[in-house]
Amino acid sequence: MLSHTNILSTIKGSMDRRERSHVSADPTNRHCSFLPLAHLYERLVLISNFLHGVQVAYCPVPEEIFAYYSVVKPTNVCMVPRVLNKVYDVIMSEVGRSKVKSFLINQALHNDQPTLFTRLIFRKIKKLFGGDVFAMLTGSAPITPEVLHFFRIALDIPIVEGYGQTESSAAGTSTHMTDTSCGTVGSPVLSVEIKLVDVPDTNYRSDNNQGEICIRGPAVFKGYFGDEAKTRETIDEGGWLHTGDVGEWTKTGALRIIDRTKHIFKLNQGEYVAPERLEDVYIRSRWVEQIFVDGLSSESNVVAIVIPDKDYVRDKYRTQQTDLSFEDLCNDNQLKILILNDLKRLAKEYKFKFYETIRNIHLHSELFSQENGFITSTLKTRRTAVRQHFQPIIQSLYQGTQPTTNVEQPSNL
Repeated sequence: MLSHTNILSTIKGSMDRRERSHVSADPTNRHCSFLPLAHLYERLVLISNFLHGVQVAYCPVPEEIFAYYSVVKPTNVCMVPRVLNKVYDVIMSEVGRSKVKSFLINQALHNDQPTLFTRLIFRKIKKLFGGDVFAMLTGSAPITPEVLHFFRIALDIPIVEGYGQTESSAAGTSTHMTDTSCGTVGSPVLSVEIKLVDVPDTNYRSDNNQGEICIRGPAVFKGYFGDEAKTRETIDEGGWLHTGDVGEWTKTGALRIIDRTKHIFKLNQGEYVAPERLEDVYIRSRWVEQIFVDGLSSESNVVAIVIPDKDYVRDKYRTQQTDLSFEDLCNDNQLKILILNDLKRLAKEYKFKFYETIRNIHLHSELFSQENGFITSTLKTRRTAVRQHFQPIIQSLYQGTQPTTNVEQPSNL
């Protein structure tokens, strides 16, 4: 349950951060909304824009957002990492086909600040976002440092990263407009105070400046409607909201998200796994549209349910049978091996431990959605529902023989 006071305190904290950065909003500014209006992140952005008289356009189909950008030409953009990751991966895939382009892009990204050279190199990317963007806010999920740095240089704008939860009215921390560092979510906003507490059965200790992130203040919600027990589990007697996220204070006083405890599970060697942290990396595969990482306490590593990117598979995967349906393709063992290889590549690239590297996968043809009950209105996975539905398949992934991983990927990836 969120109150008017909760919402207004978050907006006040956001406005205070903006004023301290000497950034103003006025009726000449333009915003293009594409996230679900049930998403609190989007709702707060809209309220803030309305308070400043900003012009707002609505894109009813998120997949068409960049077509809308070319018409609306927004001045301030609110993004989620999933969209930025997809754009980044497409660009880098295209760049990788040319040694000249690769050299120029790498040279441009060596800069800490945009230059005349980078503005020339990335002018098409700026045009992709409409050409008039002067600031961007990203939230709802973590963004990797390389993607954040890329868009800061390519768009030649400040990008603010925020952290919060629906239960804290999206208030938590945010980076400053002038902050060009990567890897943190900034300092606490005006409307909350934050502390870190020990996480049982782990090495996360508050005396090491690490622990579960707890939030307190007027932005914290009143509780879960009709569920007093869950409310007491989430908000302690001191009024602290336990987020389930693990953070670390840096030397500069900024908060870094390093793990999650919400859906953590334990493997048979005693290692704890936070699946959402792994999914944030594995979703970077061009072959993957959605992914659900899970594991059994009787096993030593993780497995995954993967929904392949239909368009990318159709474009890149070569098979002797050209009339296969997408469902048939998901039953193709060679495609499964190819995607598993790519996921293992990412695990190696991000230096995942053995037990965090996916052992086996199942390809599923139907996207997780609100209609089938696997996605919430804020586009988060209903993990309990997915786990229950795929439990027999998850168990079979451990029982089956691990596929051979010597299939070569297409040379034009």
